[in-house]
Amino acid sequence: MNNIQEIDLVIKEFYDCVCFNPEHYPKYDRLQELFYGDGKLMNCNYEKPLDFTVASYTQAVMHQIEEGNSTFYVQQEISDITEVFGRTAQRISVYEYSFEAEAIQPWKRGVNYVQLIFAEGKWKIVSMIWSDEKEGVTIPETYLL
Repeated sequence: MNNIQEIDLVIKEFYDCVCFNPEHYPKYDRLQELFYGDGKLMNCNYEKPLDFTVASYTQAVMHQIEEGNSTFYVQQEISDITEVFGRTAQRISVYEYSFEAEAIQPWKRGVNYVQLIFAEGKWKIVSMIWSDEKEGVTIPETYLL
């Protein structure tokens, strides 16, 4: 298997881990295994970015689920650009997502910028920053090819 295919699998598994519905919690136990160390996740949808480790991200989302504020979430990659240099990689991952099981397509979209390293015999995510598409901020066409 080549580097890109291995990275494809890591990213696919990431998206699988963060999805949930009333019958199935997110797979956060597996999520930590996809990251190198504590990991770094940064939500850039707000004026001040929200900064997380994998553990604090997990705690924040699980709190929302347990409080009944969030019952469904699905996110999937729809396009990507991956660059590999040695034991490092950068992925631009365009995603679509929904907070509603019966949401009508097209879903909302955004971009994850994912940095990975090859360590311990496999590709691991070091950091991820993301922003959702909104008025005045659209995904570049070059990302959607």
